[in-house]
Amino acid sequence: MVEDLQRNLTWPAFMMDSWGKNTDGILSGNKYNGLYDECVTAASPDSTIKGKYCRIHPSRLGNLDVEATFAHQQLPLGRAPGKLDFSLVREWAQKPRMTIFPEMEYGTCMPNVCTKEELQDSLAQYLVPTGVFPAVIFCEEQDTDLQFTDGDIGFVSLATFLLVLIGCASLVDIYLHFSSSDYLAKGALRYLLVFSAYTNLSKMFQVNLKANPRNITCLHAMRTLSMTWVIWCHQSNIPFPNTANILQVFQKFESILGQTLLNGYPSVDTFFFLSGLLLSYSVLKETKRTRSFNIFLFYSHRILRIVPAIGIMCGFQATVMRFFLSGPLSYVWNMSWQTSCAKNWWKDVTFVNNFIPDGGSCLPQTWYIAADMQMYLVAPLIILPLYFYEDIGKAWLLLLTALSAIIPAAIIYDKDLPPTTLISIDLSLYQKYFNLVYLPPWTRASPWLAGVWVGYIFFKQGNTRYKMSPLVVTVGWTLAAITGLLVVFGMYSYNHFISPTPYELMSCLTYGGLHRLAWGAALSWLVFACHNGYGGVVNGFLSHPVWQPISRLTYATYLVAFPVQYFLFYNSRDVYYFTHINTIISTVGAVVIAIGGALLLSLMAESPIVGLEKILLRPNHGSSPRKPAVQENVEPHVPTNGVSNPAFMTENIITTEKTLEASKTVTAL
Repeated sequence: MVEDLQRNLTWPAFMMDSWGKNTDGILSGNKYNGLYDECVTAASPDSTIKGKYCRIHPSRLGNLDVEATFAHQQLPLGRAPGKLDFSLVREWAQKPRMTIFPEMEYGTCMPNVCTKEELQDSLAQYLVPTGVFPAVIFCEEQDTDLQFTDGDIGFVSLATFLLVLIGCASLVDIYLHFSSSDYLAKGALRYLLVFSAYTNLSKMFQVNLKANPRNITCLHAMRTLSMTWVIWCHQSNIPFPNTANILQVFQKFESILGQTLLNGYPSVDTFFFLSGLLLSYSVLKETKRTRSFNIFLFYSHRILRIVPAIGIMCGFQATVMRFFLSGPLSYVWNMSWQTSCAKNWWKDVTFVNNFIPDGGSCLPQTWYIAADMQMYLVAPLIILPLYFYEDIGKAWLLLLTALSAIIPAAIIYDKDLPPTTLISIDLSLYQKYFNLVYLPPWTRASPWLAGVWVGYIFFKQGNTRYKMSPLVVTVGWTLAAITGLLVVFGMYSYNHFISPTPYELMSCLTYGGLHRLAWGAALSWLVFACHNGYGGVVNGFLSHPVWQPISRLTYATYLVAFPVQYFLFYNSRDVYYFTHINTIISTVGAVVIAIGGALLLSLMAESPIVGLEKILLRPNHGSSPRKPAVQENVEPHVPTNGVSNPAFMTENIITTEKTLEASKTVTAL
């Protein structure tokens, strides 16, 4: 290598050039990633020596004396121009592990004939005497040979089988459609036709231009906008470990716009609210129609809709997703996320990941599905009394609503926790609040119960419309707007990194106990007013037909969005510079890609399950897929929506014969 460098060959220069070097903005948290692709593509003319990219973590950098700062220059690695100046970042390296700041790392390039252990020994030889105990986190070189595990083969086989099935079903469906051989679709072929992308896509993208007064049309936009809000919040924090301007991030978070990211948790509460509303309304309508309650269908329906999609996404992340990742950050996925996914996928498919947060899970976002499923399990005990024992049921629901505000406040008081997940350098406090207050269903039930109240009111209301005076409408909208703004921005003075306002006990307990219920109350008015004709421009915007197709994909999008954001982050070569504009742009990209992935997931795991469920469990609704005609007045049963819970489904909730189907999904964010 040295000889080739002296002969003016370029490949050794490429290796040295790719090392992480001093850069601008070190004091603001900039990183030394180096240039990954330049390193791994560098090779000697005969390819006997190739570049190997390594990440190094100087774990005890803070103990370095100023005189020892450049001791690493005695290493071969340290003789290149632009050497890493440890003295500039000593504060970063000494931070405890449970901190909001990412650990300091830098990248270097070694010949592939050198091993990770040799690099570790070389670094330790010169740095340990100075008080630095460096760790070579990982080394990686360009690998053209894919190594498939049994899990990889199993997932690829399953995905291939489903895609072939979808293709065959689509071809048969198209043939039947144009040949008018309807009678064939009523036989054994109906089991195949449920996989038809031709029919299922037409249902997903069907738009009902005529408003049906029986449908709660404003829910389409509420789902879509809340889903976008969730992705936006995730997009603001996923790139954080590789952000170039970490210190400026906290300053930007302290703006009004930043508070919608720091305190964006009401986006999830919106889905809890929608879940409770649609579930209570559909159960009450179905119970009235049949004068009974089929507990087997109630639970089997939900499990069949939710589990297949989660299983496919868990399988993808635990196996082949690593083949789509490369770069200086991909090791984090391979060493952490994929390993955790392979070990803890069972938490997601059994809906216990919010009870067992330690050790991680495969799809972290499915904590919401778990919490919602746990509420779904006890829903009959809460909703059925409203029909069979109305007065007792209302008193019971009122008691539960009060307890849903008291319980989180009591936990916050007993454990000395903040009112919500305020920004803090101490991640241990954040984790404690997260485990005790954020994840359990008994502390998240307030908006869900508010939705149950609204569903009950709509059930009693039937096809009539409430009449309200202009004064009542004005007061209602004013109070709802003020309440919503207070929930989102009420912690503004406390949610500061540099000089937060110390919160008082009463304000802490009041906000901590009531803010989710208050958000549910604000949404209750919004939906009630819009449904009864007092929404004005708000209802015109929320009820526009353009929201319908995306709304039907919210559950699948919820499952796909996180992996998409991981993919974008762990494939990045350079550091991320945080600005609100950059975050918005990257969020739009993540949403578009996630919707594309959601279409595929829905075709593989949602739409077919809906069709099979109708055939096997609901023979009266099991007619085979037919020509995709666009209906104007009837809200179709769309498989992709109900997959997980009413929060993600279409408003099938008004059609008396299909109300239980509408209870399909109440779960997803």
